[in-house]
Amino acid sequence: MPRLRPRLVPAATGLLVVGGLLAVAGCAATPPVDATELRQWRSAQDAATEADPDVLGVLTADIQPGRQDPADVGPGVRLQFPASHDIDHLEFSCYGNGQMQGTIRIESRRGSGSFVVDPVDCRDSPHPIRLTEFASTAVDSVGFAAFDSDRPSAWRLVIVGTPGDG
Repeated sequence: MPRLRPRLVPAATGLLVVGGLLAVAGCAATPPVDATELRQWRSAQDAATEADPDVLGVLTADIQPGRQDPADVGPGVRLQFPASHDIDHLEFSCYGNGQMQGTIRIESRRGSGSFVVDPVDCRDSPHPIRLTEFASTAVDSVGFAAFDSDRPSAWRLVIVGTPGDG
């Protein structure tokens, strides 16, 4: 299960040198996405959740390869609930044999916060993500932005809870 950790903003010292080294290391060719396989993956993912009454929502997007500092990750995709919900857990999946990270953003009656998901292997999907009680109670919105993908891919975050809670 991926670990969640509070969002940390690293010191700027040395980032240009490290970023330059990572850019050179990341120059290896990445395999292209097979459009048919990706479509089949998306269809299978949809079929696995579409009839589940505990699925409160699904966030999904494509991602291109590249290294990115968590502090520089944009807002990504966000779902605003019409009424607050309690969340049981999240399920993160990504397509293919690659690896990526993500940032989860939660807004609730209690406040808001961001959590970085440690790198996950896409082939081992889905990855259940348990939230703290603070981050899972009376949730108003959930956002997710993937980053640090090592190849072109797609990701999906399933929000599981009980409709009517919150």
